[in-house]
Amino acid sequence: MALGPSDHYDRGYHPTATCGIFGAVAAAGKLLGMDADQIESAFGIALSQSAGSMQFLADGAWTKRSHVGQAAQNGLMCAVLAKEGFKGPKEAFEGQWGFLHAYAPNADPSKADAALGENWETMRLAVKPYPSCRYTHAAMDALKQIMRDEGVTADEVESVEIGLPMTGMKIVSFPEEAKHNPESVVDGQFSMPFCAAVVLREGDMLWDHYAIHLKDPETLALTKKITCVNDPEVEALFPENMSGKATVKTARGTFSVLVDMPKGEPANFMTVEEFRGKFSGLAAPYLGDDGVERFADMIMGLEAQNSVSSVLAAGKPQMVAAE
Repeated sequence: MALGPSDHYDRGYHPTATCGIFGAVAAAGKLLGMDADQIESAFGIALSQSAGSMQFLADGAWTKRSHVGQAAQNGLMCAVLAKEGFKGPKEAFEGQWGFLHAYAPNADPSKADAALGENWETMRLAVKPYPSCRYTHAAMDALKQIMRDEGVTADEVESVEIGLPMTGMKIVSFPEEAKHNPESVVDGQFSMPFCAAVVLREGDMLWDHYAIHLKDPETLALTKKITCVNDPEVEALFPENMSGKATVKTARGTFSVLVDMPKGEPANFMTVEEFRGKFSGLAAPYLGDDGVERFADMIMGLEAQNSVSSVLAAGKPQMVAAE
């Protein structure tokens, strides 16, 4: 929030990684019982570990997947180093060469500690129901509503216009030629036309749909009918909401829906059933139906478990005996 997400993205940084390490430091420092000086030092060490480039968008590289774990791992390492006496620089955020000055041109440091100890931003975190860039989600929700309310099917679609904020367009709609011709899973995750085409054909967007639709000629043909625009209504709602609009033209009429708050936001949260449904779809191939239910039960009742080790053991993939 203090960096300004658009400016940070424009410099090629992936904030999940660059900002995530500081969250990991704070969590680890709390759990390790570190004092203020030690946590300050840990933040300073993290300043030299904060990294994550958006270059994976260029060729579908796998580094986006490693960024989250990398941020968590490095944050823990920084906290342990500081706990053991390793000294990091002070003013990691506000210093002359600190995070807020080096990683964005117009940062607002006051946002970093506004209402500190009163407002809990973690309670405003969203959960993604679809395995794609968050900027694609509101528009997919809009398409699902149109299909549900108007009975629209992929076969009758003449054209689709998706309205996005400019920050989102830079990530999921530019360059247009590449977004209309995704080749890898990462390409698909960051292609609004592809995600929209899958929803129109499937009524949903699941992880296994990438393997099915990236090489499907009908899906790829449908992406060519989908264009993205910087919609003024959507732009006005950003950055408070990652909104999206879908306008579908058919022979029997044109239908348009604006979704200001995508599914998964705190005020439009996923139900327990939706959580478990997404989790089962991802984990069942590795744990089996019984295993995934047992693991989900343990996670949903984490505070009642005797040890973290037993929970992690339940998440170990099933070994399939060779025939």
